[in-house]
Amino acid sequence: MPGRLVGHGRPNPIRPTRSIMPPTPTFPTSQINPRRQDPEPSDPRLSNSQQNSKPSNARPSNPQHGQGESDRGQHNRLHLSNFFATLSSLAENDRITGLFMMVCALAGLILANLPETGPGLNALAAWIPLDLPGGLSLSLKDWIQDGLLTIFFLTMGLDLRQEAATGTLRDHRQVLLPMLAALGGVAVPILIYCLFNLGSPASLRGWAVPTATDVAFSLAALQLLLPKAGPALQAFLMTLAIFDDLIGVLLIALGYSSLGQPSWLLVCLVGLVVWALLVRAASRSARLWRPLVFLCLLGALAGGLLAWYSLFKAGIHPVLAGVAMGLLTPVARSKASEAEATEAEEPSASTAPNLTEPTEHRPTDTKPSGNEPTETHPPVTSQANTKPAGFEPTEIEPNRNPTLSPAERLDHFLTPLSALVVLPLFAFFSLSISLDQLGPGLLTDRVFWGATLGLALGKPLGILTMVILAGHLGLRRPAGSTTGNMIGLCQLCGIGFTMSFLIANLAFAGSPHLESALLGVLAGSVLSVLIVAVGTTPGRLRSARHT
Repeated sequence: MPGRLVGHGRPNPIRPTRSIMPPTPTFPTSQINPRRQDPEPSDPRLSNSQQNSKPSNARPSNPQHGQGESDRGQHNRLHLSNFFATLSSLAENDRITGLFMMVCALAGLILANLPETGPGLNALAAWIPLDLPGGLSLSLKDWIQDGLLTIFFLTMGLDLRQEAATGTLRDHRQVLLPMLAALGGVAVPILIYCLFNLGSPASLRGWAVPTATDVAFSLAALQLLLPKAGPALQAFLMTLAIFDDLIGVLLIALGYSSLGQPSWLLVCLVGLVVWALLVRAASRSARLWRPLVFLCLLGALAGGLLAWYSLFKAGIHPVLAGVAMGLLTPVARSKASEAEATEAEEPSASTAPNLTEPTEHRPTDTKPSGNEPTETHPPVTSQANTKPAGFEPTEIEPNRNPTLSPAERLDHFLTPLSALVVLPLFAFFSLSISLDQLGPGLLTDRVFWGATLGLALGKPLGILTMVILAGHLGLRRPAGSTTGNMIGLCQLCGIGFTMSFLIANLAFAGSPHLESALLGVLAGSVLSVLIVAVGTTPGRLRSARHT
């Protein structure tokens, strides 16, 4: 399961790239007019009398005072813009987000087993922050799992919608091989888990735990351990993860949801319709009246919350509302946005010289005569277009970048929150489990071995088998891929965190098997990385000797 579904490790041709350290801003400097320079006084007493004649509360005139305040305001907005741009760059870095999530998961496991911090951490996870009516008196851990994790699923839906409209999912010939590989990577782990847990109905509830791939970790490991893997292999891995996520969503909806009150599904449908309509209205009313955009976004948020609560009451896991909301967000730019983009790209008629004018009407450079002093004036620019160098608009200033669709705007705004806050918190509290009750019995636990071998063995075996079968059917492997790189990529698909943790919590809520399943996911992911690391060590040593 990815920390972020797509976009890691590759630039998006639609979304503008942002630099962590933009160029140093330059501001207009005050120009000195030689005619207005005060002559130096010849008599010192005259100078003193002039200075003493000024009232004590008089302030020196500063013609650039208003311009300076405007520049300071732009400078402050620049720093805020750079802060959000830095967060976005960090959130889109596979290595940083993957390592951060791994550190949080290990920190939760360590703190939960220390005698000084274990009881306090358990009390924090069981704490009920809000006593709300309607069955919403949830613990902090439940709010993170059922509430905050919806933000991650919303970004997943946005990425799926974008890929289906303008990305790799639009070309059916390119998606057939990753789709078949994803099916094999789900079927074989389920088979291995069920073989380990036959005869135990309680243990069989976790049959879907080893089916997910975390593409953020997988891409980071691919770049570190298989640096010669080309862009085609990375695109293959990301497309495979898209179908893997779709299958995971279906497994949660069909296998781990119980429809208790079907009437709430109609309310959920109403909330999703409100979301879809008001998000489109917000993108189209940007040029009419800006307060209307804010009202539309508030209404869309209310519709999304209604859809989330309706699924919660219906007995379906509420995070699926985030996927539906993302899929209903428009990816095409409105006509108003396209008009703004066209106006921004075309040069202004007032500033561009008209080469079709007669020569006598064109502006010419006039040289001043020797009797008149020259004056240096700053270039006259429109106040609306005066921005310091390096200034880049972000989502905190809506509709300043007309080249982004509503789905891209929302995804770019939510990605830092999802990758740097939601997923690390989820990993921290998911692995905050005590190992005292497991002990040596963990080595004979069927749930543990089913999850571990399902990821470390079943995932690569299923994906590689389908790739070989597809090759016999005439489907080509990714360009530039070798047998060794393909085997390593399939093995790295055994890294599963977010979705595997979520399915384990759904399958074994309140069961002693929960700790075994979570530790099995962690062990299978680490084992997959170690297998690739050990297998590629001789090649890295040979490359180091040659260099």
